[in-house]
Amino acid sequence: MIRLEPMTEADFAGFLERSIPRRAARYASRGVWAEAHAEETSRELYAEYLPQGVSTPGHHLCHLLVEPGGDRVGEVWYTSRNEGGLVQFWIEWIWIEPEHRRRGLATEALRLLEDEARRRGALRVGLEVWLDNPGALELYRRLGYSAVRMSMVKPLSPGRAGTSPAST
Repeated sequence: MIRLEPMTEADFAGFLERSIPRRAARYASRGVWAEAHAEETSRELYAEYLPQGVSTPGHHLCHLLVEPGGDRVGEVWYTSRNEGGLVQFWIEWIWIEPEHRRRGLATEALRLLEDEARRRGALRVGLEVWLDNPGALELYRRLGYSAVRMSMVKPLSPGRAGTSPAST
């Protein structure tokens, strides 16, 4: 059994220390950010999204603790806000430490977050997942999540600057 425990401001520094390089590595490996700028870009995004740390309105950062014992096995970051007349509940980050994976902890964490979303009056829970993460995709589908929109990208090969189909 696991539980959510809100992070303290002191915990937040450790969260950033772990999360900034993780996000940087994932975005660089996917070609979203240049490796040389990934960590700086990640740091800037966290500063933008969480300017007041754990006190940033609408943002909730929690440790995932396994009971009994209270050992930390991961962390979550979710947002909850009123928008368009509805409570929007969004899972920004869910992380299970690698040594604790494949034990059902992510499933338990998602169910805890769904319960929290219901308590806050949300009608649904949102999250993003990379399509090259088949384990996460399968987990989310198994728990009833489905795609409602999609982002698409097209890699470009280097070409002549300033040319476009209309100008050729």
